[in-house]
Amino acid sequence: MSSVTASRFGMRVRVPADQPAETVDVLFDGRRVWSTKLPAATRNPLGRRLSWPEPLRPYLRGRTTVTVRRSADDEVLATGDVTFRGAAERSARVSVTDSQGRPLAMNKWDRLGPVLEGDTGVRDRLLANGRRLADLMESWGYPLYIVGGSLLGAMRNGGMLPHDDDIDFAFLSEARTDWEAGRVSYDLQRRLAAEGYTAIVLSLAQLQVTFFTEKGETDHYIDIFTGYHTEDGLYNQPFALRGELAADTLVPVSTMTIDGVDLPAPAKPEAWLEFAYGPSWRIPDPSFMFVSPRSTRRRFDNYFGVFNRQRVFWEKHYEKYSARSEEAAGGEAQVDQFLSLLPDKSFVIDLGCGDGRLTERIAAAGHEVLGLDYSYEALRIAHQTRPDGVEYRFCNFNDRHMLLRLTLDLIEEGRQPYFFAHHLIHEMPELGRADLFQALLRGALDEQTFCYATVCTDAPLRDPQNPETWGLSAAKLRSEMRRFGLALHTVQTGEQPTSIGDRQTLTTLIWR
Repeated sequence: MSSVTASRFGMRVRVPADQPAETVDVLFDGRRVWSTKLPAATRNPLGRRLSWPEPLRPYLRGRTTVTVRRSADDEVLATGDVTFRGAAERSARVSVTDSQGRPLAMNKWDRLGPVLEGDTGVRDRLLANGRRLADLMESWGYPLYIVGGSLLGAMRNGGMLPHDDDIDFAFLSEARTDWEAGRVSYDLQRRLAAEGYTAIVLSLAQLQVTFFTEKGETDHYIDIFTGYHTEDGLYNQPFALRGELAADTLVPVSTMTIDGVDLPAPAKPEAWLEFAYGPSWRIPDPSFMFVSPRSTRRRFDNYFGVFNRQRVFWEKHYEKYSARSEEAAGGEAQVDQFLSLLPDKSFVIDLGCGDGRLTERIAAAGHEVLGLDYSYEALRIAHQTRPDGVEYRFCNFNDRHMLLRLTLDLIEEGRQPYFFAHHLIHEMPELGRADLFQALLRGALDEQTFCYATVCTDAPLRDPQNPETWGLSAAKLRSEMRRFGLALHTVQTGEQPTSIGDRQTLTTLIWR
């Protein structure tokens, strides 16, 4: 008999031996939370084993009915009632939602994210904003068309894919080189910003237009990819696609109806879908993940950069809280030491301010403070308690252009800041640190000012997805800074508590 058993480590699915290994959806109480490949048949009488994806494990508390269905036609293969052992809330139902109550599911980037299943309000707002954005860009002359999951859903059933979470647009530019494509995308970002849109630069060829709720929470977003043909005739759509796709399959654009809303589409939608997903694009596969050739990724990463590194981690981290968490701790002693070194009524920039807890402790001592962060969810929380003397602003430290703009603004305004960077530098990728050191600290520090920084210098088991586990040795930090004419003055070293336990930490002053 078909059945499902589960624990917090994984689940067993008992299905007939002739059931092929194909894509299945896993549902909790009728709501999809994961899509994956069903393992091949096994002689184990307990059934075929699947391990839970790591992002899903923290939500495995309480009771639920687990259903496994075939993705292609929604046929139920197995089901079973499950209570996750060790759960304090044995009588509660498992809830895979964020702080706003939005349903979450594993997405194509192997992480949990909001999905449109069961939330027609978000879907309707997303489509309405997609239509308005398309109207605006078409009035500017951009040949815009839907791509990705948006086009896939429109072709399969005339609607949004239930496991999707955004709209994907691309446009065919007249660029013939990677450099020209980057310029075209930056020009578009400036025009969108002038119209009041929040257009985040994810790379020199990709923008993400973000929309917020009345409370300042992230509601949904729309990606815009710059498409172009290089002199070798290949179509490029960074970040992932490069290959043969004729211009006449893209333009002049057509129109497709998605859940009752008309949106622009490629001239021959089937050609783009086969180009991106292969000839089997018609077969539903929610577990699909883009795998780009290494040569394509290296080309695009080197030309266009990746300005979104770890931003999604911090957005998800702060999405869990509707307000500043009382659980957050640490850094108070470092703030007090930093304050003892400041002249009265200084101007301070808090780099990576997070929810503003330490920012406002600095301001309470009589200083003017600008808190910078690239997580909109962190800034949402910070804005809830903003006192006098504190300003919060979005700033992506991975984006050299944005850092240079900030430095120039400080110089033009005649403002000479001191910097505070608590547990920031070791949580950044090396390229991001280089931009921070060169474009901001090198340009904004003078002979009197400094940056007070705390850096974890040990080397714990590094989780590539969790920057809180990263470390940076003092020797490497000193070597990186020397390249940009910066020096370290050690204030103290020793073990300090962090969110993942006690760690070896360097407290230092960075001088020009």
